[in-house]
Formats: sequence, C-alpha cells, structure tokens
Amino acid sequence: MRIWSILSFAVVSTLGPISPAGAEGLGAPNKGSEPAPATLYAQVTVLHATNSGKGIDPRIGQMPELRKPPFSAYDTYVLLERTRLPLVKGSPKRLPLPNGWVLETQLGERVSADEVRFSAAVTKPNGKEFLPLLKVKARIGQRFVVAGQSHQKGILVLVIRPAR
Repeated sequence: MRIWSILSFAVVSTLGPISPAGAEGLGAPNKGSEPAPATLYAQVTVLHATNSGKGIDPRIGQMPELRKPPFSAYDTYVLLERTRLPLVKGSPKRLPLPNGWVLETQLGERVSADEVRFSAAVTKPNGKEFLPLLKVKARIGQRFVVAGQSHQKGILVLVIRPAR
C-alpha cells in the first residue's frame, strides 16, 4: 500500500488536477449546428514492474518517467498489453487486468478540441475499489499513470492517455 501512496502523489504532481468523481461535471450535449466530435479512445498500456534486473522492455518505447522516482524504485518493466478503449460519455468501458482486477474508463466532457475530462477506476475481483473513481483532465496524448496493483512479485503500472 505504501507504493500506491507514493505513486498516486506522482500522478497528481506530474499530470495535473485529479479529484474524486461523481455525476457532476459531465458536459452538455453538442448542439445540432456543431460538428460531431472525433472518436476518442483511452490508449491503455499495461506494464509489469519488478526488481528482477532485466531493464525496460524496448517495446514500451520512450517513457522517461520510468527512470525517475517513484517509478525508478523498480528496475524492470515488461510490456504486457496495449489496447484502445473507446471513451464514450455515459458508457463505461472495462478492461480486465492480468491480476484479475478491472480498469474502467469513461468520457466526462470535452474541454476543448485538444483537452478532455475522463474518469478511471480500478476494482478488485470482489468488487471493492482499489482506486476510487477519479476524474482526470488531460490533453489528447497526455499520459496518466495508475500504479500499485500487486502482480507476480511486483506491481502493475497502467499508462492511460486520451487519443484520437
């Protein structure tokens, strides 16, 4: 649990405001005269972090955050999965994680053409929240990192970014 508190601080300090989410803050629907918004996705990269001395999987690509605290507490990162979940207002999308937990994402509102609010939550198999529903405001392409879920002598690191 200590790892989660350190990593959650990194998310807040690096990527901007995050607050507990409720139903409030969901934007108004588009007016008929406005063009339909482009389809948005949550690009989710699932990493396994351990201290097994194997370095960073080259398939991960450039992610300098992994070499800085608190993520540098782990010396090995392996890419487990990359997927795109549609970000749809009012329609949560779920991704089963390798440890049996579930990531859920949902579009909140478009702040501008290049910025959105979306939510993310992680629940355990028994339905209990590991990460309560968070609302994130991010630019298209900006990474949001959720880490700390136990998995095979390490942790899972979820890198989520809104994308077109």
